[in-house]
Amino acid sequence: MQRSTLIAAFCLPFILVGCGGGGGGGSTPPVTVTSSAVATSSSSSSLSSSSSSVSSSSSSTASGLAFCANLTSDPDGDGVGLENNQSCQMRTGFDITAEMGVGWNLGNTMDATGNTSNPLGDETYWGNPKTTKANMDALKTAGFNTLRLPVSWDDHFTGTDYAIDKAWMDRVEEIAKYALDNNMYVIVNIHHNGWVAPSLANEANSKDHLVKLWKQIAERFKSYDHHVIFETMNEPRVAVNGVDDWSGKQEYFDVVNRLNVAALDAIRKTGGNNEKRLVMLPGYVAGSSSLQLNAVVMPNDKMIALSTHAYSPYSFALDQKGTDKFTDTKTLDDMYSLMNTKFILNGIPVIMGEWASTDKGNLAERIKHAEYYIKGAKKYGIPTVWWDNGNFSKPTDPNASDIMGMLDRKTNTWAFPTLLDAIIKNAK
Repeated sequence: MQRSTLIAAFCLPFILVGCGGGGGGGSTPPVTVTSSAVATSSSSSSLSSSSSSVSSSSSSTASGLAFCANLTSDPDGDGVGLENNQSCQMRTGFDITAEMGVGWNLGNTMDATGNTSNPLGDETYWGNPKTTKANMDALKTAGFNTLRLPVSWDDHFTGTDYAIDKAWMDRVEEIAKYALDNNMYVIVNIHHNGWVAPSLANEANSKDHLVKLWKQIAERFKSYDHHVIFETMNEPRVAVNGVDDWSGKQEYFDVVNRLNVAALDAIRKTGGNNEKRLVMLPGYVAGSSSLQLNAVVMPNDKMIALSTHAYSPYSFALDQKGTDKFTDTKTLDDMYSLMNTKFILNGIPVIMGEWASTDKGNLAERIKHAEYYIKGAKKYGIPTVWWDNGNFSKPTDPNASDIMGMLDRKTNTWAFPTLLDAIIKNAK
């Protein structure tokens, strides 16, 4: 998502996706596998059903073997590894998404940009406090099991090799470890980057940046186990005459598909745990409309997941001047059904990397929305990650937008405990 409130944001109306920022090629062919072993039926038109065939248990495996602790325990790739002379079951992407549970975004923090006098001060430049271990402890205590760590790198690399400043990389790793020490999952990405504009004219430039940056990021996190997940890009999109194109067209869709392959190849080539690490790949703008989802072509790789965002339905969840009543359940039903049909039933997990509802002084309706949203995601085994930008503006402020703050990071208290409860309880 983009910079907002404390901070001002300007998002054009679009169907399902949020607003955020963020050549090609590769030898990996598109996915052709079709598997329904871990998916649910898409025949139901309602998300009111409490049943789901997606297991959320992480204590046992179908084989009866314990999960492998190391990502390098299965050199022959048959799914069964060997550790301490004992067979173990390698985690699949679906095993990981089942363990991820509900997540929280450290928004408008390490993805902040613009502090030209002190780039290392970007972390607090958009108004949020410096991140602490106590913040991550508060998340874990509340019931969150995944931290999405959006990171902008543009203020922090130099030269034609885009060498990342060690102090910034160290800080990214330090925050990740706050959560990893709590046995949480951590998603590390590339966020808010204008160079990623996925047009044919800019493809070579985008690929050059992605490959060189991911080589460094992946190398830094190579020793970490399956709890570290990479996300190649955030909401890649093209701006036409300075206005973001949130719908896209086939040219842009194709370039995004090729950029994903390039970034994935760069990550895999760093070796070690990165050869089998789960990597999230978005479509254009990480969109969740049928136009954008149907254009996604996933590489033939066993450890990938679709990265998607949905501040949906738009009028309720993102448009500050839209409706304050949650009544449009069909939009969510159709969205989840399509994700199930196109990806989950074809053996590709889906991760909802960003979702939320902006505060309009309508807490009861936000709770209803959260309950329905989470139940729908749970039905299809999709982990969800709330976008928390630290924004607690008053809904009556005519200039406010994207009021999505949940955790007061200064006091480690929750602004809307009943909304928090709706998210956590309905995910169990």
